[in-house]
Amino acid sequence: MKWGVLAGKGLLPLEVAKGMRSSGIEPVIIGLATDLETFREEGFVVEEGNLGQLASILQLFTKHQVNRIVMAGKVSKEALFSGQGIDQDLMLLFSGLKQKNDDSIQLAIVHYFADKGIIVEKQTEFLSHLIPEKGLLAGPSLSDQEKEDVKLGYKMAKKMGGLDIGQSVVVKKGMVLAVEAVEGTDRTILRGGELGGEGVVVVKVAKPQQDLRFDVPAIGMTTLKAVISCKARVLTVQSGVTFIMEKSKLLKEAEKHGISIVAIDDLTIIDK
Repeated sequence: MKWGVLAGKGLLPLEVAKGMRSSGIEPVIIGLATDLETFREEGFVVEEGNLGQLASILQLFTKHQVNRIVMAGKVSKEALFSGQGIDQDLMLLFSGLKQKNDDSIQLAIVHYFADKGIIVEKQTEFLSHLIPEKGLLAGPSLSDQEKEDVKLGYKMAKKMGGLDIGQSVVVKKGMVLAVEAVEGTDRTILRGGELGGEGVVVVKVAKPQQDLRFDVPAIGMTTLKAVISCKARVLTVQSGVTFIMEKSKLLKEAEKHGISIVAIDDLTIIDK
């Protein structure tokens, strides 16, 4: 069995590769518009790919006899919608979709590889160290109002995720200020903070039917910077399914700024 990583932007693909290595696996990295130098410095086998050239990516994995892969990192999808620079395989895949949201596109790519004998595995397979258990992870305890805002935000984010609109919301004193759409989590936080001012509560969750082979929710230092910038009070994630990138650094920085990081699930709410 030979493993590979289909790597987009961000820290997650490197974390996946390192997680594989710690499990005794040396993966082949196919990079999609991302900086591959770090992978090379770490000694990984690296090839450069292009999301628009699906057949070429398949050929690269086949060349290295890869039959198991993990897809990780952010990939710009503008090429899919513009129709420029995409090959026939991707054009056929894209034109056959009834819905063209993120989940539909990524699931179709998963099926494409599976049909060619390459199985896409869960992102969480090698990243358990990045996934928090429920509880207060950093910062001071929440006020009663903040707990209620977390509950409301969690409920609303789940509903938005179920509609495949977004997975993050910003709340303050029982009012939903911002819901994530195509702009992404960080810009949603800034927009909500602009509307609500100091003390807003941010909640990011997994979709109700989250496919752990792609698009697992994650927060990192850029997320925390947005929280700090808008003087939010609480950043909430879903326990057991969210990646916290640069975890120790992030939690330490949150403590420094008096920001509470909370992990909850469908059944519980922080009560400390």
